[in-house]
Amino acid sequence: MKKNKLLYNCMALGVAAWVLSGCGDAFLDTSSKTTLNSGSFYQTEVQAQYAVVGCYDGYQRTVSNGSWPTLFQAVETMSDDCLGGGGADDRADRLMDRFDMNYMSSQIDLFNGLWGDYYQGIYRCNQLINALDNITWSSETARLVVESEAKALRGLMYFDLLRLFENVPLLLEATDEIVPQTAPDEVYAQVVTDLKFAADNMPADQYADKATNLGRVTKYAAGAMLARVYLFYDGVYNNNSRGTMPGDLTAAQALQYCEDLIGSTNYILEPTFANLWPAACTEATTVDQGRVSTYVEASEEHVWVVKFNNDQNWTNTNINGNRFIVNLGMRNTTGYAPYGNGWGACPITPYAVSLFDAEDTRGEATIIDCQAIGAFDTQIATDCMDYTGYVNKKYCPLIFTDGTSMPAAETTVDGGNMQTNQDQDWVLMRYADVLLMAAELGSSNAMQYFNLVRERAYGNTSHNIGGTPTVQQIWDERRKEFMGEGIRHFDLMRQGVDAYVTAQLGQATSNGTASGAPITVYNNGVAETIADTYVDANIRSKRGFCQIPNTQITLSGNVYNQNAGW
Repeated sequence: MKKNKLLYNCMALGVAAWVLSGCGDAFLDTSSKTTLNSGSFYQTEVQAQYAVVGCYDGYQRTVSNGSWPTLFQAVETMSDDCLGGGGADDRADRLMDRFDMNYMSSQIDLFNGLWGDYYQGIYRCNQLINALDNITWSSETARLVVESEAKALRGLMYFDLLRLFENVPLLLEATDEIVPQTAPDEVYAQVVTDLKFAADNMPADQYADKATNLGRVTKYAAGAMLARVYLFYDGVYNNNSRGTMPGDLTAAQALQYCEDLIGSTNYILEPTFANLWPAACTEATTVDQGRVSTYVEASEEHVWVVKFNNDQNWTNTNINGNRFIVNLGMRNTTGYAPYGNGWGACPITPYAVSLFDAEDTRGEATIIDCQAIGAFDTQIATDCMDYTGYVNKKYCPLIFTDGTSMPAAETTVDGGNMQTNQDQDWVLMRYADVLLMAAELGSSNAMQYFNLVRERAYGNTSHNIGGTPTVQQIWDERRKEFMGEGIRHFDLMRQGVDAYVTAQLGQATSNGTASGAPITVYNNGVAETIADTYVDANIRSKRGFCQIPNTQITLSGNVYNQNAGW
């Protein structure tokens, strides 16, 4: 049988207690070069706790390991809220945005790093889950907590892979043989099984204190993710018919997980929307003044976040920085503190900006208007591509007035810089999302939940609706509420291929439709229109899914098949 080289790359676990050793085809036969290894490690509860931290680290590394693009940047680029952007040589940004290989025909391994990072994270979860029976536990609850965390993380990672690639191999234990791509329904069934285990078995009060446990999986986080899984599957595969999905997850069950979270009273909407996002509520200050901000990191609105730290440099092993955020910063300028510099990816479209009316506080908290801050002409003079003058404020690097990166200035390690030290958390799930999912799933409180989100946005009740919101109203509200958070692309996919293609064809026009007037963008300093670069056939054939990395197809001995359209 062929060997599965994918899962046997060297993997540093990122915990001080131990390191797995051995690489290549002979991984299972390689002698340990350390005292503890995969055969001797998983024996005590303390070791299990170290291992579950390694599972969290595995998911974090899908961002912090530096593989490009991350899931976040890829799905923001592919959404209809953003164009590709970047610099003149960053043609892969336009490739993803237009779903067109002609922009960079040599880019046949675009997602290989991300694919590997995900399967290494899954490997860690599998190692721990398969060793649980060999560990001496202090109580059944202690085991259930660790098992719930490992399975929830594995379920999340497979869900991400399904949403990106659709056709992926399902591996639940270590093997050195090629496992063919698994039917999506079978992988979805495993995702549901894993997340259900966590939602149904994690103690209700476990990790409830966000001040000390932010980033840990709770039963409610797992339940909310099940609702997201259900709605995505139901839209992409069942035409939003609300049938039972693989893993026997029903619409009623998905709704109940949302209602359980809402009824737990563990979560509330952050009163001021801007306080959820550092760049939206941080002042322009000097290094000596330090960071002045009203940002609430451990907000009671946060259901599930990925934590990052600022203690990584180019040579140490602290691979824990937010490596996607710098890609979104304003290109080639440090003159507009607190908004930091980066590579100019994912410029927001003028039509997306127009969706916010003047009273909606989410607009100012979501978007940097470069005209308003005086940066527009400066940016035009650089090599920005697809430049619109609108930048994602939710995930924007922060700088002091002299251009110094805030997290780089605040780090305690030597050699810090703006690329490695970004420490803003990645918010996977907010309470607002749970409220709107519950409304979409048919809660009897749908109007109340919908209006809570709008009341926070507008600061009053004058924009409330007086009846049950329609699905289209909920989808429209979700677009504004979660713009710039890596959600819109998936929300659009579940509205159907026709709706997806229609939206994509309109992103470079004034009204968001293919028949609208083409907008002007700046490409390397030149004013151009680009609406005609979005081609129906390129977008429709791929259905929103990404290319399988050619390296993985080759390593599988061509057992893996490339996705349609690529």
